[in-house]
Amino acid sequence: MSRVKPTSGTKFLYFLCITISGFLVYLDIKHKSFEGIKNYYQSFIISSSYLLKSSTVDPVIFLYRLTKDKSELINENKQLKLEIDKSYISNFIISRDSKFFVDDESIKRFLAINNINEIFQLAKLEYFDTEMYMCCSKHRAFIKTYKTNNNNNYIGKPVLNYMGLIGQIIYSDSVIEVLLLSDTDHVMPVMSGSHFCNAKGSGKPGKIICTYNNKLWQDKISIGQEFFSSGMGGIYPRGILIGKVVNIREVDESFTELDINLISSPIASNYVGVLEGI
Repeated sequence: MSRVKPTSGTKFLYFLCITISGFLVYLDIKHKSFEGIKNYYQSFIISSSYLLKSSTVDPVIFLYRLTKDKSELINENKQLKLEIDKSYISNFIISRDSKFFVDDESIKRFLAINNINEIFQLAKLEYFDTEMYMCCSKHRAFIKTYKTNNNNNYIGKPVLNYMGLIGQIIYSDSVIEVLLLSDTDHVMPVMSGSHFCNAKGSGKPGKIICTYNNKLWQDKISIGQEFFSSGMGGIYPRGILIGKVVNIREVDESFTELDINLISSPIASNYVGVLEGI
């Protein structure tokens, strides 16, 4: 049965608790008797909160910041790599020591004729079949430019990397197809001194073949002789170094065939430039 009203003993205990509590409050206010305990309690609470935060929240924040910083660093490095590759191609084109052009006048003529703000558009190598390049006669590369415009304007334009010319664009859509110099379908008019001939892709990596009539061009060709673009095909600027003669064969009494090693390799860099004009 529940108790309806407190007994005398309960009243006494209630009064005693109130008295003791009031006395403790008085001591704390008058003499600050419990100041040390309160400070200790507050210190305990702060230390506990700090330790709890250090062991739970801080590691999560640290991992998030680390991931974010790493991602930003990767993006920054990609951008720097892009700018470096772009500067490599730019320096290669305009430097007289690079032998991209045969002489300084060729560079000036190229810039004057085209009247362009940028010599080339930077592009990235999207796909390249190395096995096909090494074994077969079809040598193609697929690139994508960084400039957002109508890519169909690029058809027929020359493509180069920091080593030299690598080919020309034959198809342009979301991804651009490049016909490489060594492809058997590629033909390029080249010259060396008074010699002119059409150099055809050999189907072998880094090599083209040039056949000329030695009755028309009687000057002797030597191993190591340099050949340049003639500009006659309407694709490549005149005076760009293409390669050097590594082998000479007499086909018959009228024709001589030359093996020319290209100075450039399409697999030398993931970044290429599309020349804006010729």
